[in-house]
Amino acid sequence: MKYVKTLGYVLAADILSLFIGMTLASSSSTLMRLVSAVCTLGILICLLASFAFKTARDDLRNERSTGTKTKTIVPVSMGITASLPAVVNWIVLYISHSSGSFDYYKWHKIISAYFLQICNFIDPDASTSALSGSEVMMMLPLTVIPFLAFVISYTLAYKGIISESEGK
Repeated sequence: MKYVKTLGYVLAADILSLFIGMTLASSSSTLMRLVSAVCTLGILICLLASFAFKTARDDLRNERSTGTKTKTIVPVSMGITASLPAVVNWIVLYISHSSGSFDYYKWHKIISAYFLQICNFIDPDASTSALSGSEVMMMLPLTVIPFLAFVISYTLAYKGIISESEGK
């Protein structure tokens, strides 16, 4: 169930980011595009951080009541789950670019809406054929952001709550 919730939070971030991104994407101003990029990325990070904090709090509560420690693989696998849609989306973009058989870049931007403006900074064209191989590769590190947002937030919350409860 935790993994389904993780995907739900990523989907919620994507929908909110799509709304913000499309609203601000019409502006050709670099400043507005930068604000849009920060806002949409912030939505993703804040939603995942909030969910990670709640998950860490629930895991600690469960540990106290059952005495069973949460395995490290659980938050890591939840972070991987958070990044999975972005990774799959990037793989399809890579295949589209490599094969040249279908035009996917415009869909890539919409499906990973929290990266919409960052993709526009890399290449504002909507056509896959306009992308160079290095531009496609520049988008690969973006796929790690959901993982890092979740795992770092979970770890900080988990350790912060442990320190807080041990001090009492």
